[in-house]
Amino acid sequence: MLTYIEVQKVGDGYEWIEIKGADADHPDPIVIRLVMGDPQEMMTSFAKRYAAKRERKIPIPDKQLQMIEEFFEEACMSKVIAEKGTATTDQLDLLPTTVIHFQYPERTSFRKSRAARIRLFLDEALGALGRRQFDVALARLGWVHLLDPKNELAFELKVVCLRSWKKMAECVRVLEAYVAAHPDKVEPRLGLSEMWLYLEQNQRARESFEALLAMEPNHTMALIGLAQARAKLGEDPSTELRRAWVLDMDYTRDMVEEHFDFREVNPKALVPRTLGDIAKQYHIPLKRMLERARKGVLPMHAPEDEEGLFRFSEVELDRYYHILKTLGLEISSLNLDKSGGSAGKSQAEAIQPSLFDEV
Repeated sequence: MLTYIEVQKVGDGYEWIEIKGADADHPDPIVIRLVMGDPQEMMTSFAKRYAAKRERKIPIPDKQLQMIEEFFEEACMSKVIAEKGTATTDQLDLLPTTVIHFQYPERTSFRKSRAARIRLFLDEALGALGRRQFDVALARLGWVHLLDPKNELAFELKVVCLRSWKKMAECVRVLEAYVAAHPDKVEPRLGLSEMWLYLEQNQRARESFEALLAMEPNHTMALIGLAQARAKLGEDPSTELRRAWVLDMDYTRDMVEEHFDFREVNPKALVPRTLGDIAKQYHIPLKRMLERARKGVLPMHAPEDEEGLFRFSEVELDRYYHILKTLGLEISSLNLDKSGGSAGKSQAEAIQPSLFDEV
């Protein structure tokens, strides 16, 4: 017996329809295309062709055949409505999102209303997402948007699904559609801006954050995002960081000390330096420099070879230290010898302290 059938695709003008189905002995689905015509003939043709594709006789109970024929009746009615161009019901919209589940009837959308289908598909998408069946989840969310193009939860779940699936570039299209559907909402614009940052499209990120801030000037996350894009583009991010600091000191401190990347995309004049040299130049205890190096916020670049020193840009370091002082996160410590550890050692041999050794 069949476990389910569902609409795979409907042709332009409703001339044909593709039905995907599976049975108890063959959980892998197959797709059959049928020309819209007589519902009974469509049902008979579907049963014969399904069995032929499985290369064995598939017993389909009369009750299932009757429901399939009733579904084809509605499908053919949709063709008539489309040809006359006098649609007064939801039928044309509902047909492409029809599933008849014989094994789990509660998952059947046939003869359910638009609102009921949306609830059903969102529930199924959440379940599939929990099982990490991302293709299934996206298919059901696509059905939700066929029925409700502006559904916010469907947009959000699509993004979660694609991020979990590590398909970050595809998130952009979803977020752009989300912004187009809800141009006055901040959340999708923030998500799109952050995605541009993640994809290292920094100019686009900058423009996107600026557009968001034109709508909501005191959005702390957008200010820090714009600062990050500016830093990557080689611009001074201190203006945005100062504004963010005034609005939310704790969050800004956490971002600057734990997560902010002060490196430019194409830094100039990189030179090999030890952390001790940098600590001396900026009067910062070496232990603090090591902590920042471990967190990845110190603007340092990998050495050119395995035994070489980390490389630094003077421009990036000056900007970094200026921001630390501006935000009150760093003060000059002229007597490094009193800080203990390796800070007072001579750096003449230019030995790079390990990032994993305690100082």
